[in-house]
Amino acid sequence: METIKNYLESMFRGLPLTDKVMKAKSELLQMMEDKYTELIRSGKSENEAVGEVIQNFGNLEDLADDLGIQDVLHQTKQTEVNRRKLSFEEVTEYIEKKKTAAIMKALGIMMFIFCVIFPIIADALELKDMIGITLMFASIGAGVVLVVMAHAVMEPWSFIKKEPCSIDAVSIDYVKNKNREFTPTYSVMHSVGILLCVLCAVPPVVFDEIGGHFWEEMSGGMLFVFVGVGVFLMVLSRSIKSIYTKLLGLNNMTDFSDFSTTNKPEQVKNPTVRAVLAAYWPVVTCIYLCVSFITFKWWITWLIWPIGAAVFTSIIAFSKAREENVKYDRGE
Repeated sequence: METIKNYLESMFRGLPLTDKVMKAKSELLQMMEDKYTELIRSGKSENEAVGEVIQNFGNLEDLADDLGIQDVLHQTKQTEVNRRKLSFEEVTEYIEKKKTAAIMKALGIMMFIFCVIFPIIADALELKDMIGITLMFASIGAGVVLVVMAHAVMEPWSFIKKEPCSIDAVSIDYVKNKNREFTPTYSVMHSVGILLCVLCAVPPVVFDEIGGHFWEEMSGGMLFVFVGVGVFLMVLSRSIKSIYTKLLGLNNMTDFSDFSTTNKPEQVKNPTVRAVLAAYWPVVTCIYLCVSFITFKWWITWLIWPIGAAVFTSIIAFSKAREENVKYDRGE
C-alpha cells in the first residue's frame, strides 16, 4: 500500500492543493485501496495487486473528468509553473516573522503620526520651540528605524513575492485554523481603530469647553493620539489578516504578472535601497505634515508630493540602471 500512496503523490505533484484537488486525491486513493484489497482477496500477490492498481488508475488524464479536476489539470499544463514548495516549518516561521514585521511597521506609522504632537505639547507647556521640533524629528527617526527594521526582518522571505510558491495540505489546515482564530480579534481591532479615527474630533470639542491655553493646545494633540492609535490598530490587524490570505492563495495563484521585471521597488536588488524605499512615503508624509503645521502654508506645501514622486521614481531608475551596468561589466 505504501507504494500506491507514493505513486499517488507523484500523480498529483505540481497540481494546486485546492479543496477540489484534495477531494479528488482522497477519492482516488479510496478507489485504489478498494481495488488493491479486492485483488489481494482474489489471490493476487502484493506486487501483482500493486501493478494492476497502477495500471488501472495510474493515468490521471483518463480519470480527471470523473474526478472533476479536468479544468485544473488543463490549466496547470497551460501555465507550466514550477512552484517552490514551502515546508510546514517554513510556513510557521514566515507567519511569526511577518507578525513581528507587522507590529514594527504599525508602530512606525504611529510614530510618524505622533511626531506632530510634540510641538503642540511644547507650546502648551510654554517650552522652547526647539524642544518640540527636536522631539518631532526624533519621533520621525524612530518611525523610520521601525519601518526599515520591518523590511529587514522580511528580507529573507522576499522570494515569496518574486517566484511562485505552494504549501502542503498540513500547512493549509494550520493556516486556516490560525485565520479562523484571528478573525474575531481582527474584527475588534479594525472596528476600534475606525471608531478612534471617527471620534478623533471629540477631544478638541471637550477640551475647548474647559478653556485655557493649555487645554486648547492639548486638544489638537489628543486628536493625533486618537488618529495614531486608530491607524496602528487598523494597519496591524489588516497586516496580520493578509498573512493568512496570502498563504492560502499561493496554491491558487495562476496570474504571475507581479513577478515580471517591471519598474517596482521590489525589483530593486540592493537591500539598502529597498529598505530606503520601504520607508520613503511615510517619511514624505511626515515631512509634508510637519512643514504644513509649522508654516501653515498649505497652498504651497502640496508641492512636496509631486517632488517626492519624482525623487522616488528617480531612485528606482538610478538603482536599476546601476545594477544593469554591473551585470554588463561582469559579462552577464
